Amino acid sequence: MDPTRESTSSETVQKRSGHQAVQPVERPSYWGVDRDPSRRPGVPRMREPEPWPNTRYPPERQPGRSAVPKHGRPGKPFPPVFSTALPLRGVSGLVRHFAYTLPDHRPTHWLLMMLGDRVESFETRMRRLMPVVLPLAALGLFVRLARR
Repeated sequence: MDPTRESTSSETVQKRSGHQAVQPVERPSYWGVDRDPSRRPGVPRMREPEPWPNTRYPPERQPGRSAVPKHGRPGKPFPPVFSTALPLRGVSGLVRHFAYTLPDHRPTHWLLMMLGDRVESFETRMRRLMPVVLPLAALGLFVRLARR
């Protein structure tokens, strides 16, 4: 055993923690710099919060219908800006549209949303395979008609 190490007991721990509580707290030189506003690093650039120049405030509502219908919640309006980047389309869009008619606290809503995701992934796979599958199907149909 190392003779310089001392064994710690609950008494020595309490003595040390009591000793440390009496000592003044050592703080870095920049401690409390934010108390005086003139010493802040961003003082020349600071300004009161206000809308940026050439902005429309309050934001205007975007005209048109949203691409994704909202849940049927009375008294809850659309946000001022909504996305029309990904409109609902295909069978997955029909499933999601039906899901949005249900309240979002019901499990049926979320199950239909997940079903819409699965249907969309299937639609994407089929869309990728169409350039290969359609010519092969047409070739098979012509071969069958030629044999008759």
